[in-house]
Amino acid sequence: MADFKENVENLNVRQIVMSSVMTAFGLVVALVWKDTIVATVDYLLPNTDDGTLQGMYISAIAVTILVILLAKLAINLNKRAEKELERVQSYFYDDDEKDEKKES
Repeated sequence: MADFKENVENLNVRQIVMSSVMTAFGLVVALVWKDTIVATVDYLLPNTDDGTLQGMYISAIAVTILVILLAKLAINLNKRAEKELERVQSYFYDDDEKDEKKES
């Protein structure tokens, strides 16, 4: 039982969620670039329409920039949440330490 409690205390759920969010953002970028690369290959081969290729590159770059901005926002929000959590936890830990000193 003590091992389980230790493992749960060491588990950083916020970090796991942030990692999942960053992975999802990366997936979005990868899917957009996949379509763009496929269109480029089609463009280099005969019988392709080049009108949509430029639009695909523009959208791929736009989505990449958007995802980078969203990732930066998510990282900043996570940093703020960590600071706030540490601040709140410091109140509880300070009270516990004072109580332990009084009991001694």
